[in-house]
Amino acid sequence: MAVARAPQQGGVTAIHVWLIVFVALWLTSTVFLVIIYLDQEQKVNDLDKAKAQLAKVISSQGQSLPQYSEASSNAGMTMVDLIEAARGNTAELISGNRDDNVVSLRTELNSRLDKYKADPQVESKSDFEGVTMLAALDSMHSMFRAESEARDKAEKGIAQLQSDLKVLREAEERRKTDFADAADKLSGDVVKIGEERDEYRTERDEEIDAFDAQIEKIKDQCSDDIQKQRGETRECQAAYDDLLARHQELQAKLGQSQISPIPKATARMGDGRILKASPGDPIVYIDLGRDDHLTLGLEFAVYDALSGIPEDGRPKARIEVVAIHQHSAECKIVSLMRDQMILTEDIIANPIYDRHQSIKFFVMGEFDINGDGRDDPQGQRDIISLIEQWGGSTLSELSAKVDFVVLGGPPERPRRSPDVDPEDDPKYQAAAKAYAAYEAQLAKVDVLAVPRLSQKEFLNFLGYTVSDTETAASIQAMTGQ
Repeated sequence: MAVARAPQQGGVTAIHVWLIVFVALWLTSTVFLVIIYLDQEQKVNDLDKAKAQLAKVISSQGQSLPQYSEASSNAGMTMVDLIEAARGNTAELISGNRDDNVVSLRTELNSRLDKYKADPQVESKSDFEGVTMLAALDSMHSMFRAESEARDKAEKGIAQLQSDLKVLREAEERRKTDFADAADKLSGDVVKIGEERDEYRTERDEEIDAFDAQIEKIKDQCSDDIQKQRGETRECQAAYDDLLARHQELQAKLGQSQISPIPKATARMGDGRILKASPGDPIVYIDLGRDDHLTLGLEFAVYDALSGIPEDGRPKARIEVVAIHQHSAECKIVSLMRDQMILTEDIIANPIYDRHQSIKFFVMGEFDINGDGRDDPQGQRDIISLIEQWGGSTLSELSAKVDFVVLGGPPERPRRSPDVDPEDDPKYQAAAKAYAAYEAQLAKVDVLAVPRLSQKEFLNFLGYTVSDTETAASIQAMTGQ
């Protein structure tokens, strides 16, 4: 068995070496630890300073933002750089200019909102009052959507209207075609009726010519008798003039009322008769013609052949001359009383018309043409115009030459004023003078026994039997006043 060598006395052993190494390592580590400790303290101070600086830049809540993490992961990009980049992107998104800041963007937004609120087309102003850009965009989108829906609705309405218009146009075209067909048919009917009318007129004219020839033959046969009768009439007229002069002389001496002739006997004598009349036909024919001095537009009153002309002269119809032949005339019916008809042989009369001479009238008094209860200032002038219009004549003085007196009402009786002496009142004197003149003329009419016609009787004989208003209008149209 081997025995361990005993260490050599006084030499360097392995233990000594390991001790030296251990001591050296311990010294070295201690030095390093001191150095590290001292450097760590500096770093802690630097870290505190860095944290203090970081707190000034961003708070603890800001460190949770994604930009902070992005800045930490991107080398060379600071938080400020990222914030500035985000601001630029936001500005470019809003206005298109990256250099715009918050103040300028807010100013521009407020300006746009004010402009929108001032627009008269914007109904809801409150939608743009102190709102954000997105809220304003939402409001504008809502408005746009409403306008778009209204436009779509309007376009649908227009399309419907156009469709309805097309249907209406087609219906109108059909109506035009139907109307044109009906018009063509009616034109054919009118032509046919015209031919029938011409044929009827030809037959009628032939009958009239035959009748005229017959009348001419009768007239030739009666010519000698008429000449003889005219001679006898002239002799009778001369005798009558002598008797009338003697009568006036005796009447003036006696001053008494004389026996009057048959009331309005001359006015109640007819001027002619109806030759031909058909029920429902507006045209009739009379036995007066060109030789009887007829004029176009002359009117006659029509009376029943059996009952004759009544005392008041009220006719059953009124006719107007529209065409004149040799011995006859064509007349149109102007008016016809209810339940009456014009028949052959009916009497026609016009007190102003006379086939042999001009009838002489004397007009006196006041006249109420329009029936309003007051005398018309132009009433007497209207009566005179009617007489002259129909071929008669008027005399300015009452004499035996007068055939008829158209008698109006008396002038207003003079009224005395209690405060004025009648001798000093010119109005009273003028009224008294006018009333006295009327009374004197009325007495002279009685002396001369001239037939009288009141206003109503005179107008009745002329055929004016309608209302007072219509009578006045007809007379004014006739006299041109």
